[in-house]
Amino acid sequence: MRVSTFWCALVISSAGIACFAASASADVSFVRTVAPIVLRHCVGCHGDKINLGGYRAQTFQYLMRRGGSGKVPVVPGKPEESALFRLVSTSNAASRMPKGDEPLSKTQVETIRQWIAEGAKFDGSDPAASLRSAMGVRQHPAAPQAYRTAAPVMALAIVHQPLPDADLIAVGGYNEVTLWSSKTGTLVRRIGHLPQRIQSLACSRDGRRLLVAGGTPGEYGEASLVDIAGASKPQVLGNYSDIALTAVFSPEGARIAVGGADGSVSVYDASSGHRIWISSLHSDWVTSISFSQDGKFVASASRDMTVKLHNASDGSLYTTYSGHCRQLGQYKGQDPVYSVHFIGAADDAISAGGGKWIQLWNAEKAKEEAGSAADMEERFAKMGHTQYLPHGFDQPVLATAVDGNNLYAASADGSVKLFDIPSKREVRKFSGHTDWVYSLDFSAQDHLLVTGAYNGEVRVWDPQTAICVCSFYAQPGAHVVH
Repeated sequence: MRVSTFWCALVISSAGIACFAASASADVSFVRTVAPIVLRHCVGCHGDKINLGGYRAQTFQYLMRRGGSGKVPVVPGKPEESALFRLVSTSNAASRMPKGDEPLSKTQVETIRQWIAEGAKFDGSDPAASLRSAMGVRQHPAAPQAYRTAAPVMALAIVHQPLPDADLIAVGGYNEVTLWSSKTGTLVRRIGHLPQRIQSLACSRDGRRLLVAGGTPGEYGEASLVDIAGASKPQVLGNYSDIALTAVFSPEGARIAVGGADGSVSVYDASSGHRIWISSLHSDWVTSISFSQDGKFVASASRDMTVKLHNASDGSLYTTYSGHCRQLGQYKGQDPVYSVHFIGAADDAISAGGGKWIQLWNAEKAKEEAGSAADMEERFAKMGHTQYLPHGFDQPVLATAVDGNNLYAASADGSVKLFDIPSKREVRKFSGHTDWVYSLDFSAQDHLLVTGAYNGEVRVWDPQTAICVCSFYAQPGAHVVH
């Protein structure tokens, strides 16, 4: 099974969105009652990437615009003159919307009619924002008391708490983050009422907060700062139209970058939670993000086979690194990028994903070589400055961690390797996982490498010997420690 197949499968599952009937005694709320109906039944065919008939409905602004037919979708105060109402209420099955699906219920149709009759008012904060984000932050359910099966470990992080002998491993679970002892593999604490799936975890420099990103595939994304001690409620940074897949602190800890399946990259002030900028330059999922050590750039890797380099101050595009979709002798390939890291202080970076090589390149040199379409053939005929590190995995690289000249990489073939960056050579291999390894973290302070696999197994390694010192399944109520 190829990795791309799994990533596609990741977004198939979805959770229902409640539809609330309108009250006859009060104005119908677009955000609370109409938006959930539009999201559930319309946006799938009339959204950002698929917009049949030239009509989009993923924001209030788009919902009110004419589509390819030229018909006015909503005429405030006049439901019978509104194409939206006529299409969802008609008895003609051939022209009724949603097309090829069950018709809306009588309650839902009446909700739309009443909202239009009352003036089609918008009660959100930003008509250009996605309907999902306009609906606000979700109230997440409690995690299951005991897991019937282990959750895939899509995210983990080593936690350095300001307490002796308190080193913990944070692992993403079902609507929660679980905290485990790195020494014994026993469950220490659970932090619940978080998004359905946790896709990314990072620990703050003081060891007191976790940066948590996740959501519900195809429906909702969220990034938040969570108090590890549980003394305060999570601080939600932002919510998105699809699941958040990656989130990181800047090197000094003052900023946070978040990317996700909606193709966006957002940067926030870590103290206030204020969003500094948002960019939507990628045409596919943003799978990994990294700040440069000098604070100039934010790099974002994507399934669209590119790495975008943003100016960290305002999010504007500095350049695009296209080495993963280059046809260049033995290095040719058309591969998604699953991981990116800046290394050192000279804006050097590594990126990896599909293909047989981990690529090492420089931000400024990438811009010099970008050129234009006019000289594309000439540029592609040259080797360029990129260096290629052959990784020897049988499957794509899914995650990486960098510490000085050390590069740790995890693969879908179940193995993890340590490489020396200057020599581009493999140093040692960590074997033992029996499923795809999706997450890893390294701590030079504690001399630990921690990895997590799709089957729920977490392994703690001595990085000097590649010996597994502890392993367990992150399955509250039924975990097994080795």
